[in-house]
Amino acid sequence: MGGLLDERVVLETIFNNYDTDGKGNLSPIQMQILHGDLRMGGISLPQASEIVMESMKYACIHGSYCEPSELYNLLQEMDRRFFLIQDFRWEFSMIDVNHKDTISQDEAQWFVQTVHGRHFSKKKWDEFVKCRPVPGSPVAFAEIEVMLCNIPNRLDLQSEKMEEEKEREDRMRRERLAEEEVARLKKKRDEERRRQDEEQKRNEELRRKRQLEDEAIVDEEDISNMEEDKEKDRERERRKQEEEERRRREEEEESERLRELEKKQREEEERRRKEEEELYKDVEKLAKDAEEKEKKTKEELDKLKNKGGSDEEAKRLRKRLQDERHRKLRYNLKVAIKSRDRYQLDYNITEFKKEKLEDTDMDLVKAEKILKELLVRDDLKRAMTKRELEELEKAINAIKKHGLEVPLAKELGEASKLLTRLKRLERIRHEILELKQATVAEIRSYQNPPAVVHKVMTATFLLLGHQEKETKIWKSVQALVGKTGKESLKRRCIECKPEKIPLAPAKRAKALLEEFDLEEVRDVSAGAATFYVWASAMIEELEDLTAQKEEAKAKAS
Repeated sequence: MGGLLDERVVLETIFNNYDTDGKGNLSPIQMQILHGDLRMGGISLPQASEIVMESMKYACIHGSYCEPSELYNLLQEMDRRFFLIQDFRWEFSMIDVNHKDTISQDEAQWFVQTVHGRHFSKKKWDEFVKCRPVPGSPVAFAEIEVMLCNIPNRLDLQSEKMEEEKEREDRMRRERLAEEEVARLKKKRDEERRRQDEEQKRNEELRRKRQLEDEAIVDEEDISNMEEDKEKDRERERRKQEEEERRRREEEEESERLRELEKKQREEEERRRKEEEELYKDVEKLAKDAEEKEKKTKEELDKLKNKGGSDEEAKRLRKRLQDERHRKLRYNLKVAIKSRDRYQLDYNITEFKKEKLEDTDMDLVKAEKILKELLVRDDLKRAMTKRELEELEKAINAIKKHGLEVPLAKELGEASKLLTRLKRLERIRHEILELKQATVAEIRSYQNPPAVVHKVMTATFLLLGHQEKETKIWKSVQALVGKTGKESLKRRCIECKPEKIPLAPAKRAKALLEEFDLEEVRDVSAGAATFYVWASAMIEELEDLTAQKEEAKAKAS
């Protein structure tokens, strides 16, 4: 009993000695000084204040100061930690094989886990790692000495488990609340969507109802408009057929008239030939004799001048020379009429007029008529070669104007046929020009076109300079049909010249078109029928040009 009293007195005396401010408790600093006086050096480590605080938390009720009754237990706890730190420092140095006063983070975890054993708290270690200034860097002993001494007990672990359980429950509660909120929002969205769908259905029903009412009115108008359009189309087609029939009759009448003219031409040529044989039988000889006589008379006149003959004789010779010259000019004009040479006629007519001779035999009138006939014929041939519609019409009208239809009946017949073809080609170009874009779009709209449409368009693009392989795939044809501007199909067809088309692709295009007739094409597509007519006309024109070239070449050889 006396020993306990002595111990209590000693502790009280020590407490009072260090309670310098008389508060009745000792602060962590005062406890550190007290322990340092009891133990050599005491707890003077870098983490001393923290170790003292941890000791006070463990041994003292308040945790931040020590009361007299708690001094003994606190000193024991501080001693325990003091000696543990000595041992732990030695063990730390054993792990620090490189003597850097640091070990790796994994080694530090192993060290703490070994010390704490089954009471090791992974949570506290994770908090320690998370709070480090440089996570993952080497660990110094001062960083873990407090943790090493704070060996958790069973109650600490239970408390930690309870905290973890509480956190887990809180997390689950938050997740449940979040799920409930998501479900609530989803339900709200579904209800809103359902409401919108119902509203949309109502609006759609109202719109459909109004549309049906409007369509009932529009259908009547559409039916009426469709009937009007059909009637217009029928009227247009009827007029077109009437126009074609009228042109056909006119062409037949013109052909018949030209045949009559050719017959008259043959009769006229036969009559003229016989007449010229009789009238101009020996005109070449007579013209030559007249030229010789003129020459002799001129020589006589020159001799007379040199001899100095009388004026009366000279006058007589000059009169005879003039008569001989006039007779020569008349015979030369007859020779030109007989030869029907344009240049001879032009020269002799000019000479005849220059001498102001009287046209007693009507040779001048006849020569001028023949010259006009030759000039008009040459103009006609030139126009036919150029194949210009306006110039050809002008040349034909000139023949009719000068009354040369009979003598030029053959040439006029050929020119009229060419004029008919050129007019037809011009009409086709006009039809293409007037072709509605909707009709072209109809050709392009085919996804799998009928064979007749594909082949007609292939023939068309062959004539326009494309290779057949470019048109094998319908999408390529669609792209060509869909071009605009200078590359548009309509413009290219209008500007295409038959003489520029190579013969080989034209023959291939003709072979493609010969598989169908116009009515067959028109029944499938009105647009394709227009291009069928255009392509056929261009091929016919090219064939005619080729035949003319071959004929001219044969004549030249």
